[in-house]
Amino acid sequence: MKRKAQGAIEYLFMIAAALVIILIVVRQLRGRGSTASNTASQAEGQINNTLNQMMNNNS
Repeated sequence: MKRKAQGAIEYLFMIAAALVIILIVVRQLRGRGSTASNTASQAEGQINNTLNQMMNNNS
C-alpha cells in the first residue's frame, strides 16, 4: 500500500512541476508579446513623424 501512495505523490509532483513550467513559459511569451507591440507602435510613430516632416518640407 505504501508503494502506491508514494507513486501517487510522485505523479502529483510531476504534474505540479509541469504546470509551473507551463505558467512560466506563458508569462514570458505574454511579456515578449507586449514588448513587441510596444516596439512596433514606437516604430510606427517615428515613421509617421518622418512622413509628416517630409510633407511639411515639400509644402
